[in-house]
Amino acid sequence: IQAMDKLKPLRAFREGRIYAADGNLFFARPGPALREGIAILARCAYDDEDVVREALDELSFLPKEGNGWAQVHFPAKEKKLSIPDVEDLVTSDTFFELHQEACEANEDFYADPTSGYNVFTEVAHKKRGKCCGSGCRHCPYNHVNLKDKAMIQQPAFLYEGTDDANGDAFMSSLSSIPPYSHIKVLFFSGGKDSYLTIRKLVQQKLQSNGTYNFHLILLTTYDFETKVIAHQDVNIDTVCRQARHLEIPLLGIPLHRSSGEEYLSRIEKGLDAVRSAIPDMKQLTLVFGDLHLEHIRQWREKELSKYSLEYPLWKVPYTELIDDLESSGVNIVVSASNQDGIGVGTTFSRTLWQDATKMGIDGFGEEGEFHSVAEVWTTSKEQALGLKL
Repeated sequence: IQAMDKLKPLRAFREGRIYAADGNLFFARPGPALREGIAILARCAYDDEDVVREALDELSFLPKEGNGWAQVHFPAKEKKLSIPDVEDLVTSDTFFELHQEACEANEDFYADPTSGYNVFTEVAHKKRGKCCGSGCRHCPYNHVNLKDKAMIQQPAFLYEGTDDANGDAFMSSLSSIPPYSHIKVLFFSGGKDSYLTIRKLVQQKLQSNGTYNFHLILLTTYDFETKVIAHQDVNIDTVCRQARHLEIPLLGIPLHRSSGEEYLSRIEKGLDAVRSAIPDMKQLTLVFGDLHLEHIRQWREKELSKYSLEYPLWKVPYTELIDDLESSGVNIVVSASNQDGIGVGTTFSRTLWQDATKMGIDGFGEEGEFHSVAEVWTTSKEQALGLKL
């Protein structure tokens, strides 16, 4: 949607012949999937030639449209549609379904569709009775014995907090959270919006004078192979550094782009890991740093309706957000951008916000114009959180 103005001059745009495909799976790596990639290219190239298109559609190895590739349909001006992320374009013969089928048949392994190697199922791991610490693909124990947490393949805690966090209940480690607590899980990208959400939650807690008690956990999704957070272009190691500095537990959810598993299924597994770590919690609330995009909030309200949802920054004036950023003393750096006037590595400041607004784009990059990372380690934990004025 953001690229419509730049694409409109192209004949491909006018003729409706723009396509999206999972390049990481079909084109970027040598392997059997290159065959499917070539078939997808041919299918897109000859989409307007009926005879060739019909012949290609009969190929057994050509993924159906919507499974790994799709034609992009741009909305009319009066409509607001979302184009699926490439993470949602997955093939139908991927390991998620194969694993499910193997577990239903009580089998100990299945053959990986890409490599052909046998992979242990969750059934086999449960027979063992404990985490072996090897970072197995289907570990049902949240990788509790894995020393190198960068190798997790299932949702697991990358940082569990510090037991001696100065007695601050808000910053409790997992092991010190008392029974029947209210747990808030913040979907955290490492950028300025989710960072400001932490500060807003701290402010709410401080202003309640002890009547608004909860414990915070950060939740971050990232690409399993690259270890990079989608859109932010930030490595998960950076988010781990943020969590350690702020002393807030961090749950990592690695996304396998070629697994075939839906995003919501992955999120649910992550929340199961929270329930496993804190089995006697009283309440679970999901928190988001959305600012004003209605269609994003509507999607969350629909797909996550069984949970209590909070949006602490919803429609908070940008002037107030800029003031809070400046009060924090934390350096905010642009980590990704599709705007010529906003370069990666540029410090996000009041001036940049004003310049972006003059450029005719959202001053906080809420429409995807740019993304950022909060370098919270540039000041003390107390200053970064707003515990110290």
